[in-house]
Amino acid sequence: MSKRFLLVSAVLVCGLVSSALSEGSEKDSALILLVKQNYPGAMESIENHLKRYPEDNSALYFKIAIEQTRILDYESYIIDGPGFMKMSDSVKQILEGRQKKLRGPDSLECLFFTANAYGGISIIQAKTGNWFDAMKNAMSSMSLLKQVKKLDPDYYAAYLGIGVFNYYLRSSFKWLPFVDDKGQEGIRTIENALRAEFPYNYAAKNSLCWILIEKGEFKEADSLARSVLQDIPDNTIFLRIRSLIALWTGKNKQAIELGSRLVELSEKRDPINWSDLIAGHTVLVNSYSNLKMEKESFESADKILCRQIPREYLEIPHIKKNIKYLDETKQKHKDYALKK
Repeated sequence: MSKRFLLVSAVLVCGLVSSALSEGSEKDSALILLVKQNYPGAMESIENHLKRYPEDNSALYFKIAIEQTRILDYESYIIDGPGFMKMSDSVKQILEGRQKKLRGPDSLECLFFTANAYGGISIIQAKTGNWFDAMKNAMSSMSLLKQVKKLDPDYYAAYLGIGVFNYYLRSSFKWLPFVDDKGQEGIRTIENALRAEFPYNYAAKNSLCWILIEKGEFKEADSLARSVLQDIPDNTIFLRIRSLIALWTGKNKQAIELGSRLVELSEKRDPINWSDLIAGHTVLVNSYSNLKMEKESFESADKILCRQIPREYLEIPHIKKNIKYLDETKQKHKDYALKK
């Protein structure tokens, strides 16, 4: 799976805990900080809330949401994955224990959080190569999400999780004899999730962005990403989508503008988001090359290749591919750039 699937998952996680946020300002703050990709601040806010309200199931699950989103955003699953799975399994067990004592909406909400705890574990297992256990946990997640949907057909966050699973199951496991092609059904289910409240609708937009890109419907995908950036202009998840779309559709000047912004924001983050930073420079180098701006292409490639990129990131397949391209392009334009 590429980071496009991870970003779908990351933004999906952002939206899983919006219910009951009105109960405390610290949870409100945590959600805002999460959407702004300030993960340390979000975690601090939610932990402060849990000190006062330790029985708050949504806040307990929010810890998983924050950490999973951070890992998927930074693509640090090799580094941080084991710790995340340990924490998630602990939270999942607590939620399952509390589920037995709850009734009504509280029970449904707890069931939903448990389902997504299974799903979060599955995603990290898949990214670290443990496909067998990933599939088992994904099926457990789906089973619970379908229960939520059956109990409350208007629980649109569950629709989103089911739709994403069905769509990507079709492409990731089509070689298995018992896996049906549910791609179109997945798309329709995700489209239903657009009716959800903030930030569930953002999660649905992110999912649809990548699906539309796969279908070659770049204009529609760009429109969805742009609608989110109008509200959250510095969100690098959607900015990265727009910069790649601009590159892939030959809008090189726009790609340079968006890629430069992606690089600028990635550099400012603490810690630096190496995945976004490399992606931004790759967009710039490609676009400059397409415009025959060899000197600028060389300088952008040289700038990122001179950095001490952590080894763990260099092992990620698509980053390894980008680094190879950047190095080849740097060498290609080296003599020309020096003459300038």
